[in-house]
Amino acid sequence: MMLPGQTVLLTGAARGIGQATALLLAQHGADIIGVDLKDSDMDETAQQVAALGRRFVALEGDIGDLEDIRRLVREAIAAGGFSILVNNAGVLPSGPFAEIDFAVWARTLAVDLTGLMALTHAALPHLLSKPQAHIVNLASIAGKFGVSGLVAYCAAKHGVVGFSQALRFELRHTHVGVSCICPTMVQTRLIEGVRRSPLVPLAQPKEVAQAIVRAIQHNLPEVFVPGRMRLLAGVLPAAFPPLFRWLVHHDAAADGWLEARRPLPA
Repeated sequence: MMLPGQTVLLTGAARGIGQATALLLAQHGADIIGVDLKDSDMDETAQQVAALGRRFVALEGDIGDLEDIRRLVREAIAAGGFSILVNNAGVLPSGPFAEIDFAVWARTLAVDLTGLMALTHAALPHLLSKPQAHIVNLASIAGKFGVSGLVAYCAAKHGVVGFSQALRFELRHTHVGVSCICPTMVQTRLIEGVRRSPLVPLAQPKEVAQAIVRAIQHNLPEVFVPGRMRLLAGVLPAAFPPLFRWLVHHDAAADGWLEARRPLPA
């Protein structure tokens, strides 16, 4: 799919991967309808997109709220519509599953999985009306295997991977493509204070943005960031489960997320 002249509905557009993606898409000639909890949080992204000569529309809303999702789609259509949806918004709390209030895990699933699916469901009729359209879902390597301290997040991202695969298959006879992005740990505020395993490389937001652009342009089903993570996260757990389990269990930093006890953002 060619990007010049397209409009992208992008969630989590204020910072990190979302901001990097907005800027790279704008550099490729796309306009952005950005979504985040507060429209003022997207001021910097809006300014940088405008400096590239592209339009940025800021919409305020909570992807964990079904009423907000329906309103956001209506407002995005009223703002001119969109032919690309990038589901990037997410939360990443961590800690021992049994010791953390389940409301934290419920919120994780509401934003990272249910909200993503609900927004896609609300946006699909509009996307199907376009001559060509694309959906990009941000998953994670945590959507390929379990990580201690990230029980709910892993459940959500496994769901995103399965949802993306099934939806792509269901829409195969339409002009709407579906891609899933599986990054390693990314250098954003979401990983602050987390001890990282030497098995897991650190990616930059721009690398994930590049993967998103590539997935849209070439209708790729699944992209790992970096690409070599396909072996560790995609192939090894399925092809050699005993070896994979041995590597994980003998990794001194395997409990980094468990120890970090990352809270939900305020």
